[in-house]
Amino acid sequence: MPETERELAPGSITPLEVLRNFFGEIPNEQALNSLTIEGLEELGQLLVQSSDASAAEQVPPATYYPGGWLGSGWNEPIFKSDLDLALLYYPRLLVHDPLSGYFFDRFDAIPRMKEIRIVNPSTRSHIAATYAGPDMFAQHGVYFTQRDEPEHALTSFRRLVRNVVAFAPLIDSGVVILRPQWPTILTRQQAIMASVRHDVRSPAMQAAAAFDPSNTTRWDNIRGGKVSVPGGIVHPTDAPWENQEEFFYLAKTLAVADQAGATYVPPNDADFGLVRAKAATSALKIKGLEQQPTKLLEEVARITVPNLDLDTKTALQIRRDEECFDSWRRDLSALARDSRDDDAETLAGRVDDVLIPRIRDLRQSLKKSKPLRDNLIPDGASVAISAGIGFATAGPPGALVGAAVGATPGVIGWLFKAYQRPNLSSSDTVLARLIQKK
Repeated sequence: MPETERELAPGSITPLEVLRNFFGEIPNEQALNSLTIEGLEELGQLLVQSSDASAAEQVPPATYYPGGWLGSGWNEPIFKSDLDLALLYYPRLLVHDPLSGYFFDRFDAIPRMKEIRIVNPSTRSHIAATYAGPDMFAQHGVYFTQRDEPEHALTSFRRLVRNVVAFAPLIDSGVVILRPQWPTILTRQQAIMASVRHDVRSPAMQAAAAFDPSNTTRWDNIRGGKVSVPGGIVHPTDAPWENQEEFFYLAKTLAVADQAGATYVPPNDADFGLVRAKAATSALKIKGLEQQPTKLLEEVARITVPNLDLDTKTALQIRRDEECFDSWRRDLSALARDSRDDDAETLAGRVDDVLIPRIRDLRQSLKKSKPLRDNLIPDGASVAISAGIGFATAGPPGALVGAAVGATPGVIGWLFKAYQRPNLSSSDTVLARLIQKK
């Protein structure tokens, strides 16, 4: 991607840049297949060094961290629909760096969860049932567990690289920002565990965790699913610690977002309830709490991008004009607020009522105007007017290229508006990009 299209902070080195420096370019299949286990270990060291150095770099404004399944699994095909929905709404996404994460091996330094004792009512005896904790969940499928099987390790890493490279345009442009979570968890673990202890003692946090336990996130790939011991009950002293994993997850997620300067947006009602309860326990008022409007976005996608496959080109195009994307997001935010209490049928009807008339009007406009079809979102378009000769130019190619000598600035302005965005609100230029893709 041309350097002019990148929006990364000065000095930022993405995992893609590490790959480019190591292979000479973004690796193709031949390059990946020629990678040896020795090369893999060398590349792993470079990826970890780079990610550790970037962990504290501040992300641009309007960057949101979804956490959970999407934050960790964004590059996996199974989460493509979730990523597409997020790209419909958020200007920038902060996600985990899976390439450096693959080589993380300091699991012994991750905070451990407290043992939970299970009491047998009939014998009054108890057994210790240690909660698995993040260290166990996080070890699955990483180099730490695969290095004794070189071919397995190489196969796993190649798959990760293919997944990440598929999103190269979004990463290069700064729409998707990769950061490691492990350095933050390790350096902030005292504050994280202090937060867990506070939440264990907080009736409000316990109530929030119990509101919908089957959907509350316990780790990046785990929601609900607690295991109980048949015939046993939790020791009364340990009962408050049953939600420690949910509290740990919340604290580490807030830490990762804070370290980068991003805003955490919970993925569901259960996690949003925990964030809201946490905010209420603070002496400071937290403004701008925001939940991912998942159900709303699913309805919007049903109409605009029904196959839920938002390719990277379209995702970039709808962001090239920041004003348009901001307007689109404001419209969706208002729709999310209005539909907060809607059931599924009412929400579907509301989105239909709002978007279908706009789409119908847009299609009529698209049929009438070739410049509109070709230049819905001007890429750096501008009008340069010379008062001496009254000559105007506009970019990019295909837009208004010249005006008659003697035309006034006012006329040029009218022409520019007519040929670039006739009868379109800023928000509708994004909507037009989406419906064009269908």
